[in-house]
Amino acid sequence: MIRFATEWDFEWIAALQSENGLPLWKPNSAAWVLEKKAFAIWQAAGDECELLSIAVLPAEQRKGLAKMLMEHCQRELAAQGIKSFFLEVRESNLAAISLYKKLGYEKITERKKYYGNGETAMVMKWLAASVL
Repeated sequence: MIRFATEWDFEWIAALQSENGLPLWKPNSAAWVLEKKAFAIWQAAGDECELLSIAVLPAEQRKGLAKMLMEHCQRELAAQGIKSFFLEVRESNLAAISLYKKLGYEKITERKKYYGNGETAMVMKWLAASVL
């Protein structure tokens, strides 16, 4: 079951973010959880939205949960008027890049030395109108 995150989710989301080396973003009105196995945090501005953070518990990876969560969030946000979706992903994260491409995201640019370890980030975009 996918639902909006609540204040009761902050602790496990922060722990999972830390475990995965993700920035510690706090859930807001555009944060969803999938059975305390995965979360996605989005930030909307106008008709654009950016994926700030997404993670799946290690024991639950490779089961399609991230794909399910991404599709749900994109549908919900598109229904609220969001037209463009953006995200940054480590260029070494081939599994995530593969997922995002399957979901229709395309690379639009990159950000050199974006991450603390000097790694480059791919910036990807998805247009809601192109699929929905």
